[in-house]
Amino acid sequence: MSNEILIDLACPSCTHPINLKEQGQLIECPACRSQLLLDGHVCPTCAQYHKEETPFCRACGTAMTRTCEKCKTSNWAGAEYCQDCGAVLDIFQLLNMQYKHSTMTRLDEQMRDAQYFKDKEKADSERRMAQLMEQERERLQDIRERQQAQKKQDQQLMMTAVFVLSIFVIIVAAFAVL
Repeated sequence: MSNEILIDLACPSCTHPINLKEQGQLIECPACRSQLLLDGHVCPTCAQYHKEETPFCRACGTAMTRTCEKCKTSNWAGAEYCQDCGAVLDIFQLLNMQYKHSTMTRLDEQMRDAQYFKDKEKADSERRMAQLMEQERERLQDIRERQQAQKKQDQQLMMTAVFVLSIFVIIVAAFAVL
């Protein structure tokens, strides 16, 4: 966890950054002078302030509470000591939550990326298939046109052959009569 996580907080009134190093639980914005009570509503990951208690950060989804192993009291996720019994809260539990969050975030991003590439590949595939279908339609149309032209040429050739044969028969018949 970086040291910058809880150093600055955006003022909920004017969004001016508030340096938390010199502040206690009662925080005053240097820009607008509004005051707020910091009562465990700041996300330990993204430093988003939440006016009401919430189990998860609305900005990044990080768990906002963790349970004391000793007395089972729910505490703010960034707290070092239990608010009820004063026991030291395990930093490794917080780091593990961060790791789980970062793993879940990474997996979510990978799933979104995979879906994006799947959708893109599907669209590209459909576009290529449409192009191939259009090319095939044009090829079949060209074949039909060539077949019709060949058929017409064959008919003309047949008519010419019948005409020539008819003339030949007439000439042979004329010589046979003479």
